[in-house]
Amino acid sequence: MSIKYDALKNNLQAPHSLITDLDGQEGFFHDETIYRSIPSAVLVAESKEDIMTAVKFCRENKIPVTPRGAGTGLSGGCVPSENALVIATSNLKTLEIHPERKIAFCGPGVITKTLQDEAARYSLAYPPDPASFEESTLGGNVAENAGGLRCKRFGVTRDYILGLEAVTTDGTILKTGLYNDYRGLALGDILIASEGTLAIITEIAVRLIFKTDRGVTLLVTFAKPAAAAQTVSDIISSGLIPNVLEYIDGDAAAIANAYEKSTLIDEKAAAILLIETADKDQDKQTTLIRKFCEKNRFLTLNIETDPDKAEQLWQVRRNISRAAKACAGAKISEDIAVPISKFPLLVAFVAQLNRQYPLRINSYGHAGDGNLHVNILSQSGKPTDLTLADEIIEKLLRQALQLGGTITGEHGIGLAKRRYLKYEFDQPTLKAMRKIKAVFDPDNILNPEKIFPDENLS
Repeated sequence: MSIKYDALKNNLQAPHSLITDLDGQEGFFHDETIYRSIPSAVLVAESKEDIMTAVKFCRENKIPVTPRGAGTGLSGGCVPSENALVIATSNLKTLEIHPERKIAFCGPGVITKTLQDEAARYSLAYPPDPASFEESTLGGNVAENAGGLRCKRFGVTRDYILGLEAVTTDGTILKTGLYNDYRGLALGDILIASEGTLAIITEIAVRLIFKTDRGVTLLVTFAKPAAAAQTVSDIISSGLIPNVLEYIDGDAAAIANAYEKSTLIDEKAAAILLIETADKDQDKQTTLIRKFCEKNRFLTLNIETDPDKAEQLWQVRRNISRAAKACAGAKISEDIAVPISKFPLLVAFVAQLNRQYPLRINSYGHAGDGNLHVNILSQSGKPTDLTLADEIIEKLLRQALQLGGTITGEHGIGLAKRRYLKYEFDQPTLKAMRKIKAVFDPDNILNPEKIFPDENLS
């Protein structure tokens, strides 16, 4: 279907930001999943006023809108709907830090690491720390309620949002929280993790904290994944909360080492824990962690006190997702989360799936939060492999729920998991969610195929 965008282009402050010739624009057709679709046009917005104009035009002409940040998502959330106008907010990069108030006002296109680095200039910190922090934008982080490596100790994106400005489907600005002097209903809480289905975020007020020094980094290896997982459970159940507590299985370590062309992490071990202690009690934490590792018969335990060398280890961890994508014809990444006491059972179940199926399966994740990322890799990318992957995913998600967990820890629902949402939520809850969607988006133009199992919003 050919859509005439002349009227929209004529009303934009920056007409050149509307792209209707999509040759060479393939980057807007997908995120980091296997999903891909071609939109009717792309608006790389340079102002919130142009977003307002575009959304109003799309509602009047019944054109779907797909909001997009950096495209680093892992749930298909920013994959265009059929004939959609993609509205990319990556160029909205205003950043104001008010150190005396410990607040930052950010455009949705601000890169996570950019905010972290700017806050550090004032001895402040923005703790949410997704692995894609060098690429992911704050708008995308809000849309997915991103977690990250430091989420157990410091919290996730939601814990740092003070207010939001967002464009609604009638082309007006909705202000929440700090932007509205905290009056009225807490509508910002509804927008966080709504995955672009309710409104398009145009500005974000975030809370900053005083910068905390990093402790030492421990790299611990185990002969059995179950032993590493039990160590995680023991550490957290004791009340000890390190800055970071990450689990990596041996195969995930191997592909990360190959990608980095390094041998920093021992890939011969069946599982690895990468731990950063808190600075103020690092000796006490290190002693307790060693005790739990000894209880579960660790193989090796190395302590890195040099911050630069420690950062090299963390970089290997951050690049596991990229490494998995680089070594396979097709990569499907799932992220489930379970109560910490059930984490060993989840790790054991993934190992069982690996034995049961011919596809390559590896796992890693924010173990301190009970969050496990599972990569299902196909060398061929053939439909038969993808059918097997669907079977694996269904078993994995059902097991997470059976263990009292959730089908997504931080990646969102998007396209990838909408068919499984009914396993986690009962019909009255799903109906309530659909009613909220209908209030914000009565014409169902914002990311219409995302989250919900179908398009029936009644």
